Amino acid sequence: MGTLERYLASRLNAFRRSTGMSPTTLGLKAVGDPNLVRQIERGRSPSLRTADRVLTFMRRFGTRPGGTRDPPRRRRARGRARPRRRRTARQTRERPAARRRDPPTRLLRLPEVMARTGLSRATIYALMAEGRFPRQVRIGARAVGWVEAEIEAWIQERIAQSRGAEGGSQPT
Repeated sequence: MGTLERYLASRLNAFRRSTGMSPTTLGLKAVGDPNLVRQIERGRSPSLRTADRVLTFMRRFGTRPGGTRDPPRRRRARGRARPRRRRTARQTRERPAARRRDPPTRLLRLPEVMARTGLSRATIYALMAEGRFPRQVRIGARAVGWVEAEIEAWIQERIAQSRGAEGGSQPT
């Protein structure tokens, strides 16, 4: 085992003692390799870049070479305002339609309309002929659909009419 391996192994052991971090977690967080610490303990010689990444991680984590932890850094008080960054012209533009929060318009096919309304196919087409049910939308040469919002509005109207016909009383 060379000097780099011994030095890195001793630093890793001191770091693990002071933090209580498992070797797997340390390897994952430092370089993305859960087996790294165990392999170094067994004598694997890491590259200089890997050793530097591990040492940088330990330094940023807040430990000193002797294994003692640095005192926690104080955070800024929540009430203190942070300076605002100026928005660029690109950031102030209106959001594109794809990123807006408006719900998308959905078209329902006949089986789903039948399931939601509880009506049969013949009843749906008969009510459409009388003008008492939302009209379908042609979506292809041989395909039609109904606008979901219109179907929901029709269902809500039926509920309101039903409750109004009962005089507003609800069953007990």
